[in-house]
This record gives sequence, structure tokens and C-alpha cells, in this order.
Amino acid sequence: MGMEEVIDSVRSIVSKWVNTSRPLTADADIGDDIISVTSSKRLKVNDQVMLRNALVYETGFLIEEIIDRYTIRLSRPVSSKDWTVDENTTLIKTINDMFVHAVYFGDPEVIPFYPAISVFGESRASEWLTLDSTSERYELQINVYVEDGSHEAGHRFLHKITDAIQFGLKKNIYPLVGDFETTALLADVASGDFIIKVSDSSIFTEGNRIFIEDDFNLQESFVREVLDSQTVQLWQNICEEYNASDSLVIVPTRFIYNSWPATIDYGKIHKGSLLQASTISWFANEEEMQLARTANPQLL
Repeated sequence: MGMEEVIDSVRSIVSKWVNTSRPLTADADIGDDIISVTSSKRLKVNDQVMLRNALVYETGFLIEEIIDRYTIRLSRPVSSKDWTVDENTTLIKTINDMFVHAVYFGDPEVIPFYPAISVFGESRASEWLTLDSTSERYELQINVYVEDGSHEAGHRFLHKITDAIQFGLKKNIYPLVGDFETTALLADVASGDFIIKVSDSSIFTEGNRIFIEDDFNLQESFVREVLDSQTVQLWQNICEEYNASDSLVIVPTRFIYNSWPATIDYGKIHKGSLLQASTISWFANEEEMQLARTANPQLL
């Protein structure tokens, strides 16, 4: 099991938190300051946002209030035009009215547009965890680059992007790495349930580690028994309510049991021009089973 999939997972988390995008679920007309979206997750009070479709956009909004899971209040009413669901309008998080142009795999020598982020593997270590498993430790660096500009403006811009990334990494301490399978819930799950109904139980085997998630919550559990083609019994009871309409059950092939953005360093760097830069040092631990190990020939 390699580093590549871990880097891809972290890149996905970073992208979701610095360029959060939520489609509208109801039209927002001129004068409206309350917006309905698919999910208010990953949006916070005082976040800067914009409304955008394929052709035009409107900036200058802050989030004043997260009303509920699907509704937010903007700091001012919509003023430029009526924004409709039919034209695929989205609410997009911005920083200084800008998007992060790219989240690179590795750290390229030349970056054409800023702000930009790079993610690369720094080291990997392994040690025995149990008689049949090892703990694989992955250490990554996440670099954030912004144009230097004025001293204060450059620093403030850099800190905003860096803070958004570290906040997202802390909210995703069990990143989904590598291949996985999913199946939909067929029935709502109540808090305290041990039995779940799914569209396809053939992806489960006894002892499988699974995740149940919707846009707001995630719970880990283990399969106790597959009862029939659509029914699974779990070892742990469910703690939250999950609706069949917007929830998934995930069976991962790899499991990160601990991760954290451990340190952040700030400074400047030259990549063609002078840039403000920060480096987030992130680590993750994964349990890797060693049940099938055999001795290899030593002379042949």
C-alpha cells in the first residue's frame, strides 16, 4: 500500500475546503439574502462567498448566519440579477475574491498562477502494531503559495488560506484513501439501531469496517453479520439519524486511524518571483494487516 493514494486523498480534502462549492436548490432573486443550498457543511459565519453560473458572477457577500443544514443568510441582499437553479447557479467560497488555482501533486518548480497549493510525500515509516499488523506512518507537506504583494496584505491572504486548510484537515481525521465500495441506505436509520437496510449487502463480509455518512455526519462501525441480500447487522449501535435519501454506506479497503496537521511554518520563497508561503506538516497512521506473509527463498 503506497503513498500515492494518501496524497490524492489529502489533495481532495484541501480542494473541498479552500474552494467549497454548493449548488442552489431554490432561486435567489434580487433582494433575497437567504439562500438555499444542497448543504451548508464546510461553510462558516464570516466566510467570503460569491454566486456564479457558467457566464457571470456576483461577489461581495459574507455569510452572516448558518440557519440550518440547507439554508444560509448572506451579509447583504442579492443585487445584480436573479440567480436560478435552471442556470446551475452555485455558491462558492472565495478568499480575497479569488480561487485557489490548483492543488498540485508534488511541488512543481514553475507555478503559472497563484494562489496555489502543493501536496507531496515527505517520508514513510513502518513498525509492528500487533502480531498480525503494522502501523504505517505517512508524513506529507502541504505548501501554500500567494503572491507577495504588500507586506500586510500578503500575510493576511496567506493566513486565511492556511487556516482553511488546517481546519479542514482537523475535520477529516479519517481520510478516505484508495479504492472503496458504496451502497445506498434503503431505509432511514434511527439513533440506537444495530440493523441497517442497504441496496446491496454483497459488498460486506463479517468484520468489515464501514462508514455511514451524509453531508453532515460520519460514523464508523463493523459488520457483525450479513442477514440477507439487503440487511446487515452491526456491532456498534448508530449514534445519529441517517436518512435514506441522502446517506451512503462505505466499505474502505484502507483505514487511516489517526491523522493531524501537526505543525505550520510561515515564510517566503522564490519561484520565479517572491512569494509568501506556508508549510503544513501532516501525518497519518494506517493499520496494515500482515496475515499472508510468507518467507521468500534465500538462495534461488
